[in-house]
Order: sequence, then C-alpha cells, then structure tokens
Amino acid sequence: MHYKKFGIFIPTDNYFYLYAIFLFFWIIFAIYYKKIDICIEKPIQLSVRIIFWSLLLNLLFVVIILSISDLWSVSRLFVISFVFILVSFEICLTFILKLYTSSKLIINDTPPLLDNDKKSNKFYIKWLLPGIFFLILTYIILSYNNTGSFQYSILHEKNFLILISSWGLGTLLTNRYKEPVTINHYYEIAPYIKAAILTSLFLTFFYFLLRISPTSMRIIYKANFIHSSIEIIAFFLFFFGKSKRSNGYKEHSKNQSNMANSQQALDDSNSSSVKPYYSFKKKELSKSIAIFGFDYSNKLTDFIWENIKKENYSHENITILNTSSTINVELLNNLSKDLLINTHPLNDFRRINEYLLSSYSKLKTGRFLIGSFIPLENMKKNLRSKMPHFLYFIILPFYFIFNRVFPKLAITKQIYFILTNGKNRVISKAEVLGRLSFCGYELIDDTNYEDRIYFICKKKKTISNEKFPSYGPIVKLNRVGYLGELIYIYKLRTMYPYSEFIQGDIYEKNRLDVSGKMKNDYRITSWGKIFRRYFIDEIPQIFNWIRGDLNLVGVRALSEHYFSLYPKSLQLKRVKFKPGLIPPYYADLPKTFDEIIESEIQYLKKKEEKPFTTDLTYCLRSVFNIFFIGARSK
Repeated sequence: MHYKKFGIFIPTDNYFYLYAIFLFFWIIFAIYYKKIDICIEKPIQLSVRIIFWSLLLNLLFVVIILSISDLWSVSRLFVISFVFILVSFEICLTFILKLYTSSKLIINDTPPLLDNDKKSNKFYIKWLLPGIFFLILTYIILSYNNTGSFQYSILHEKNFLILISSWGLGTLLTNRYKEPVTINHYYEIAPYIKAAILTSLFLTFFYFLLRISPTSMRIIYKANFIHSSIEIIAFFLFFFGKSKRSNGYKEHSKNQSNMANSQQALDDSNSSSVKPYYSFKKKELSKSIAIFGFDYSNKLTDFIWENIKKENYSHENITILNTSSTINVELLNNLSKDLLINTHPLNDFRRINEYLLSSYSKLKTGRFLIGSFIPLENMKKNLRSKMPHFLYFIILPFYFIFNRVFPKLAITKQIYFILTNGKNRVISKAEVLGRLSFCGYELIDDTNYEDRIYFICKKKKTISNEKFPSYGPIVKLNRVGYLGELIYIYKLRTMYPYSEFIQGDIYEKNRLDVSGKMKNDYRITSWGKIFRRYFIDEIPQIFNWIRGDLNLVGVRALSEHYFSLYPKSLQLKRVKFKPGLIPPYYADLPKTFDEIIESEIQYLKKKEEKPFTTDLTYCLRSVFNIFFIGARSK
C-alpha cells in the first residue's frame, strides 16, 4: 500500500510511525484475546469473531493516537483500507489453518455439560427507546446551554447521525438492552460499561475520519458521557434492587446440610462396579509426580495414596497434568476419568470455575480431583520476605487494592486481568473450598507442603444452581424470610468469596461454639471482624428494610442451613413474622445457642400478644446495650 501511494516500499515519516502504532496495538490485542491459539484450536465462527474484535479495537485505539498527535494528516482511506486488507488476510489464513488442522487433529465433540443453560437473547425495546430518546434530549440540552438557543440545522443533523451511529454500534456489539443471563448484578451492568467505552471509541473514529470540528465534538462527547453515566448508575440500581424470590414455605430439617445451595448427592452406586484388569500402583504414582520436580514428591505421593489406595484404577482412567489451561482438560472424554491430578496451582487460572466444571464433566461420579493453590496468607509471607519491614507496610495497601479489590469490581476487573493475564491470583482457602463445593465437589482431605495447600476432592454433588455466588464488596445472601420465602439480604462482605457454600461442611467438622457461632470459622476476613463488631456490614440491609423484606425489630434472617438447626416448633413460629434489622439477641444478650433459642421463643410469644409494645421495648433495650454496655456481633 505504501509503495502504491508513494512509490517506495519502506514507510517514512508519519507513515512509519503509523505502522509502528498499528504493530504495537496488533500485538497487544492478539495477546489479550489469545488470537493465535484461538485461530488454531477453536471453531471458525469464534476465530472470525476474535479477529474482528481485535482488529476493530486495534483500529479504534490507533485512531485515538492519530487524533491527539501530529499524525492527523495521514490518509483516512489508507488507514481504513489497511485494516480491511488485514482482516481479510487473517480470515483467509484461519480458513487455511482449519483445513490443514482438521486432518491432523481429532477433537472430542461432546455435548455441553448443562443442556438447559442456554442464554436468552430477548431484546427489551422498553429500555432501548427511552435510551435513544434520552441521548437526543441530552445533546439538545447541551447545545442549548452552549449557544443559548437550539435550531435544527444540517450541522445538528450531522452531529445527531454521528452520535446515534456510535451509540448504535456500541449497543449492537454488546448485550446492552438484552435480558441479562449472568451470575450477579456486577456482570449484568458490565455490557453497559462496555457499550459506553465502545461508543466513545467510535466517536473518536468518526471525529478522525470525518474531520469534525472540535466545538461539535466537545458537545457530542459530553452528551455521550452524561448519557452513559446516568444509564450505568440507573441500571446498576435497577439490577441491584431487583427482587428474585422463591415462592412458598419449604420445611427444613436437621439433615438438610447436604442439600444446601440447591445441590443433591449424586448416585455413584455404579461408579466402581467394573474392576480394571491392571490397577495403578503407588510406585507408578510416585514416578509420575517426580517428573514435575517437586522436592516433596514422596510426601505428596503418600498424601494422595492414603486417600485413594482403596480404589482400583487402570492407567487409561488416570490423567496427571501440570497445566494452567482448561483446554488441556477439555480434550479429555466426558465421564472417562477415575483420577485427575493437576500439579499446577489454581492461582494461575484465569477462570477457576470453568476449569473445575470442565474437570467435573470428565470425572466419573464419586471419583477424585486433586489440585493445589497458594493461599493468600502464604502469598503475603512471600511478599514480606522480599523486602524490608517498612517497605512492606508501604506496599501492602497497594498490593491489597490491586489483588483483592480490582478483581472483584466490574470496572477494574478487566484492567487487572489485562495486566496479570490471570497469573498469581490471590485466593483464600475459604474461596477455593467454596468454589469446589459450588462446582459439585466434596472435600476429602487437604495438607500443606511448603507454600501450597494440596486438596483431594470427590465428584459427589450436583452443580449448584445459585445465580449469585458472592464475589463483590456487596453480597446478596439467601435467607429464610416471611412465610418461609427465600429472600436476598444485602451485606458488606465480611467473608471470603464463595464462603456460603462451605457453611454446612464447617458445621459438620467444628459444630458451634458456646455463643452459637461456628467454631474455628476461617471464612471471616480480618476487616470482616471489624465490620461485624461495629455493625458496618449491616448498613446495606437498610435497603431491605425500605423495600419491606425486613422489619426494624425482629428475629435475625437466617441461612437455610442455620435455620435447619433450630427446633421445628420455633421454625414454624419464626416464619409467621418478618425478620428484623435489630434482633432480640442485643436486648437479652444470650451467651449460648440454647439461650439464643430461648430468647427468640420469649420474644415471639410477647410479639404475638403485644406487637408494637414488644418491638419498642426490645429496640430501646438493644440500643442501650449497644451504646452503653458494648453489645457486639461476633
């Protein structure tokens, strides 16, 4: 193209810089989207989509650089033609690769794990029309504010066309205004954030391509910024406050701890009915693990063997890996493995649940997954060992914000994964065990070796259908409400992510302490203890009170598992009343679980007779105890 335009092959001056900028962003987005791997390994439809996306973003970012630099004078047609030729070339090359690799590779074409998990593409016109109306209205108001009047003209028509076209392209390329099928409201709002960013990029592209005046572009940019900001905030509040309830009262029993989170035990009666001709031996296991060069390979072998030695495995049903890529697991046949060992820590997986669910689909029922991770406590120790004490305390807050806060917010999450590529993630023991339970595994045993925790778990339960596993700073927790109806209670996070999925396991192992709380509950974070002590974590429940889920005074809203520990008579009495923000606990200050039960029984009896007087009395006593006696939650 440069030769055709200037008669020489080697780019010079501005076109040399243009080539360097294109090359830089091409490499950045090729790495980010893993374009080379996808074009070789994934279906042609996905490959073409990734090529389109990476080169579109390449073009938009190049245009931004051109618009704010001295390269404004380069040919617009040259830039567009270059990208078009590059897209065509990459698509053709991908087709050739597919034709070549199809004769070399045999891919196991298995059905998806969950057939009923199909995404809906319902488009909400009721959201689209107000969106475009508000966009036009915002532009008109800004134009009026800028000039003191607004009269429709060719200039405004051109600006409308640019603004609406950019907004429309941003809408089409994301799931904005479509029915959200996501795991929580942070993911539900993500398409609106992406659409706002894309709209800004397209506006910059048109600004460069059509040479729009700076005055017009300032108004257009402002209109997009104001419209996007209000829309993101409005939809965040909408999704955050959207009530998702279950109907009807379900009876709970003390044997329901294994049924929590809508999970049931799998039937593994036939999982080991066929004995293999040649079984796997400890010596072979030790030899396989030693290949990966662990100094403690013998100890690791002993740990694994003690938990699986009663089983009988054949070589063909065992896979030992050292990988951080889910692709290597996906190539295995479904329901084909008795034992799957991965010696690579989970900290380097970009999508941990995706890996665990893929492994779940490859294991037979009742069979074992073995893995490892570096818990956050050890990662802090590693960080401390690398620097002086004073420097550690200076860096620690930034380390915490980047590794613990950034991955949990929709806006900063992408920045975190772009910079880290998912490597060296900071994860707690509670989060890993919670994710395992969420994905249908039951922990058998775990042990520490050097800086890692190794775990052995069994495919024992169905996968949880919980749509909102806690991850962000504000969590939605399932609680038993009025008439036994399940409600979502909002709280500031005080436990590690996914902690709710191992509540039953911790209870079975540790039971309750004298105060009625879980013994040795490692799920609570260090700042969570402070939040609980000063009731900071309860602040979002004011939203539940305003919405009518809770009364100001009432028995505490309990999880299904904790509710099942209560006597049946108290369960039936409890659900006749709404839970409350201020429980009778702070009025009576019981010291044991039995005393908590008795306190609630007495409160409910009095409330049946004199509802208003009882609540007022308990409220005043609770406030007095909190402020003057120091009553606190543990």
